[in-house]
Amino acid sequence: MDRATLREVSELADVSVATASLVLSGKAENRFTPETAERVRQAADKLGYRTNRLARSLRSQQTRVLGLISVEVLTTPYAGDMIRGAQTAARGRDYDLLIVEIDGTPEAFAEGFELLADHRADGVLVASFFHQELPVPEVRPRHLVLADAVALDHSVDAFIPNEFDSITQVLNLIGEAGHVHVGYVGDCNDFPAVRGREAALKAAADRFGWVKIEENIVRSEDTNSSDGYHSAIKLLTANRDLTAIVAYNDRLAMGVYRAASELGLEIPEDLSVVGFDDQLLISEALRPGLTTVALPHLEMGRLAVEKLISLVESEDENTPAEVAIMGDLVERGSVAPPRKGSNKFSSELGKS
Repeated sequence: MDRATLREVSELADVSVATASLVLSGKAENRFTPETAERVRQAADKLGYRTNRLARSLRSQQTRVLGLISVEVLTTPYAGDMIRGAQTAARGRDYDLLIVEIDGTPEAFAEGFELLADHRADGVLVASFFHQELPVPEVRPRHLVLADAVALDHSVDAFIPNEFDSITQVLNLIGEAGHVHVGYVGDCNDFPAVRGREAALKAAADRFGWVKIEENIVRSEDTNSSDGYHSAIKLLTANRDLTAIVAYNDRLAMGVYRAASELGLEIPEDLSVVGFDDQLLISEALRPGLTTVALPHLEMGRLAVEKLISLVESEDENTPAEVAIMGDLVERGSVAPPRKGSNKFSSELGKS
């Protein structure tokens, strides 16, 4: 199949070749109406037109290629929306995305940066599979942005989840439903996500008057379903007054469901449960569905690429900033007011 030409694009869009060239090269700002520019882009898409990247790069000293270093994002299904958001933003500005997967060590970063430099990437986005602090080497690309992570030295633009305010949404549901005996199944590691969510938990405990919250926290090394199960068993057998459990993530919440079932407790009648992440294979599959918070993966990827392109295309001085983005509350059926009257918790657990 013959490659579409710029003249064919201009004819389909009913504009001059010069107009089509300016629009597709990203130089049309304030020169044409948005309708004209959009008509040119649609014509290019319809004809499958691709600009001559080699010729353009020789003229502009830019390849219009962005590197994306994935720190286990590609192997973590629930974080994949970050790649989609980044890809959409890049294509919308006529950039290509070259993706490299690494394990997050300083050596792997150095190798990834070198590989992308060999391919003359104009800028690099580093995306992490969870909110953490990354050991980004001092020798780094000139244009660099992080998504779902911050640099240890906080010297790089970053787009991260607003952990505190995001989880506060489900904490408020628990408090407003009338629960005062609340437990927390958490993570014992020192990550920004862990610190932010626990700070919100303790603020909610003060706000709603939750009883002995420090005694009702169980932390585990890992955050899988089995860890949630063992943590919930420990909580529920130690404190028979508990009527709600907040889980650090949806995988832990799945383990809480299993523990409740084995102890003869119904969700949400006897035990309200909330999670975090909105991992759909879990949150939608549980019965009842899990009330949780969806992480802003798509927005983090999109905004990070838009920032990266602005760094590439601007000569202005940049002061790195860390932008916190809210997650979305997803209400399903796992929260209800605490049972009134006889305490089924006590009676059922007394039989175990």
